[in-house]
Amino acid sequence: MTCRATLLLACAAALSFPAAATPWCEPYATVVTGAYRYENNMWGADKARGFTPRQCLLSREATGGGTEMGWTWDWAGHDRTVFAYPQIIYGWKPWSGGRPTDPHFPLRVDRIKTLTLDYAVETTAEGSYNLAPEVWLTKDGGWSERPDPTRITTEIMFWMDSRGGATPAGHIVERPVIGGVTYELWKMDNIGNKGDGRGWTIYSFRAPTPQLSASIPLHELLAHMVAQGHVAPDEHVASVEFGNEVMGGRGTTWVRRFEIGVEAQP
Repeated sequence: MTCRATLLLACAAALSFPAAATPWCEPYATVVTGAYRYENNMWGADKARGFTPRQCLLSREATGGGTEMGWTWDWAGHDRTVFAYPQIIYGWKPWSGGRPTDPHFPLRVDRIKTLTLDYAVETTAEGSYNLAPEVWLTKDGGWSERPDPTRITTEIMFWMDSRGGATPAGHIVERPVIGGVTYELWKMDNIGNKGDGRGWTIYSFRAPTPQLSASIPLHELLAHMVAQGHVAPDEHVASVEFGNEVMGGRGTTWVRRFEIGVEAQP
């Protein structure tokens, strides 16, 4: 059973919120902060068996003023193929549709001059989960108000932390050194169903040590993918996303710092 509108109050009451936190517990609840869209993504809720999943976006007053966003989850079961991905969305998400949060996107890969993700999070959790920003690549620069996952060609994840035995999909295909960091690069073909009966290819860069605060040079990792023939230069980055993939357990993440920098070639 999922945490639908009729169960919203019960679900919220069952979670322990930090003092003075404001929750949004409706599945796919959205909070927009500038160019960043926070989404209570519970995409795998139909895999829950024998328990009611509970997950909410949160906001609180930050130390020194302003508002700090985050999310909390409680999934009693375990599924290594992921229950949920509470997240931040930047750009145009093929699974959600709507107007891009930045007019650069979808952005052709060979037009990217710089694309960086700078973040810091505070996570208290138990169970199986990761911290994995990602980008969705699409076949062209089009977008639509309605969801259109048929445009997807490739998913690239960046595993910056993982606990409870969580591992990327597929197998290791190389160990590239990028920006002085040696990653494991995992690959799996034909994962999922993008609505036309076909899947897509997923790559996952796995960092060697947990990084709850970092600046990721996404443009350098994408350049490596192009150089190795994993990604075509005429594919487009539709969105940059950031969140915890939850395979089971409970936890809370506060986003202490988050910024995406984009510079495109003319």
